[in-house]
Amino acid sequence: MIHRGAEVDDDHDDNDGPSEATIVLSSKMSADFRKAFPLRDESIARRPTPIGTSTLSQISKRLNFEDSFSSRSVLSPSMNHVELTDEVGVLRRKLLNAHNDIQRLKTLKNDEERRAENLQKEIVHLREEFIKESNSVELDKTKRELDEVMLSRNEWRDAAICFYRYFQCSKARLTVAEKEMCSKGLMNSSLKHALDSAWTSTEYSVQDIQGNLHEVIKSVVSTLEEIDSNLQVETDSGQSLLRDSISPILSVRNEGNDSFFHNASESILNSTLANTSIDYEKDERLQRLELENSRLKDEKYVLHERAQKFLLIEEQKHSAEHKCHLLEKCIEEILGELNSLRSACKRKLFDLDDCSSEDRAAEVTRRMQSLADRVELLEKQRETACSEAEKLEKVCESLTSERDVLLKRVDHLTCINENLKSCLNDEKERCTTLKRTVELRNNDLETIQNEVITLRSRVVSLESMDLNPRNVETDAGDETQILHLRVNPMQCAVHDLLEAEKGLSRKRKADPYLGSDEPCDVKRAREEHINALENQLKKSEREKEETIRLQTDLAKKYREISTALTGYQIKLKDVDEGICCVNSVYDETEKQYIGERHSIPGFLAAVTLQLEARRDDEEVERTQTFIKIK
Repeated sequence: MIHRGAEVDDDHDDNDGPSEATIVLSSKMSADFRKAFPLRDESIARRPTPIGTSTLSQISKRLNFEDSFSSRSVLSPSMNHVELTDEVGVLRRKLLNAHNDIQRLKTLKNDEERRAENLQKEIVHLREEFIKESNSVELDKTKRELDEVMLSRNEWRDAAICFYRYFQCSKARLTVAEKEMCSKGLMNSSLKHALDSAWTSTEYSVQDIQGNLHEVIKSVVSTLEEIDSNLQVETDSGQSLLRDSISPILSVRNEGNDSFFHNASESILNSTLANTSIDYEKDERLQRLELENSRLKDEKYVLHERAQKFLLIEEQKHSAEHKCHLLEKCIEEILGELNSLRSACKRKLFDLDDCSSEDRAAEVTRRMQSLADRVELLEKQRETACSEAEKLEKVCESLTSERDVLLKRVDHLTCINENLKSCLNDEKERCTTLKRTVELRNNDLETIQNEVITLRSRVVSLESMDLNPRNVETDAGDETQILHLRVNPMQCAVHDLLEAEKGLSRKRKADPYLGSDEPCDVKRAREEHINALENQLKKSEREKEETIRLQTDLAKKYREISTALTGYQIKLKDVDEGICCVNSVYDETEKQYIGERHSIPGFLAAVTLQLEARRDDEEVERTQTFIKIK
């Protein structure tokens, strides 16, 4: 359709200029018109013959244009002639304006067609970009979910191994303790029944948890399969890419769902309580990601609706183009009819048969009325075409605005994708740091528990010992006399030690930074940390003094080098007053050349000569000292 409109415009541009036949015909018609309808001066110069004469053919030839329209205008033929000429000129101007408007509308239509074609190309390009972006977003999302599932599976598996080892150790200890109690006769039937019931309840709870975990894993796999099916249905053009990206899910599924469920359930059941905080954080992160996923789905739905709106607008544009083509055909038909009417009117006007002037005038008025009606119809069609063109312009503006919005939305989606990637990396780093801190805390807790156990064993051993000196066995004989003091120095020392410890405990309670429950290792570590910080402070102070000394030496050397090279001494005088003076060796030459003569090249030449002379003197001194040393 667009190419056909372009061909019509080219033909019209070729036929736009008048041909030679039309020029000759127009000159001939103007000459005949001047002869048949003279001007006012010519009509006054010619004396009209009376109406009642016998030469009717001569009278009919001399009738002017006003006489042919009405019988009442016989007395004033010149006025009617002027009015009719004005009307003809007005009609010609209207026809010319209509022709110009038609040409302008054609150019506007061509421009709109070109713009519509460009917009259609841009819409197709944006649609492709949107499909690619949606495919990439969905693929990245599924890949992230798959990676998280695999990572969680590995984490649960590691936790299961650790917990299984711990469980085996605890089971072995329990069996050993049960054997010892049985050997000592401390194992009652009630205690044994309680242990058996606790063991069976734990087994039942483990089985329930295993069933729940099977259901959870099945739901996760079903959601992944639904995502896969939705992606395959929505993106027909990127089936191969989607198949390659989602193939790991299918391979995992083909390996055997039972083994996967079994391993996952065992790994989940064997998890420790130390990882519960990490699991809560993972759940929160998954919820945030699900919210982000839902928001992106809503944006995708909105973009899909806008794409449908674009399709509707394209259909409206095609219908408007069809209407424009129909209007062009109507205008061409009207122009052909106008040309035929014009030629017929000319033939009727200049065909001087023996009919009456009233009939000719009525025919001409009827033709003029039809022409006026046709002109009004053309004006209405032109207005409708203008309104259609304005509507098309508005539609094009709306399409451009929507295109800009889509481009901004695509940029925003890319930014969101990058931000999500960065957030995922940050969360992974935080998870690793949390794992490290949990491991460190667990190690510290184990060491503290071991210390507590040793201290309790020592306390029990000390309590079991009897400190009464009479009951203590000695190697003394019967004749040996033992001196018993009323006050034992050891007990006094122990009492003093207890008093000192109580005072220290009071100080710790009064000090907010020193807790009463802190172990010795923590205190020792804190003191070592404080000593290390003090040593570091002393070292930094020494380094500071060394850097200040080096800075002063460098400044001194820099001043010496600058005075040796330029002759200027860099010193600050009257620093408190804010006056800075610079002394120079070349003060006299500066005053002479710059102050008096205002010649900078002369000053530079004089300084160069002085430096050359100084260098020659230094070379002479060096050679003399070298000769003396020899």
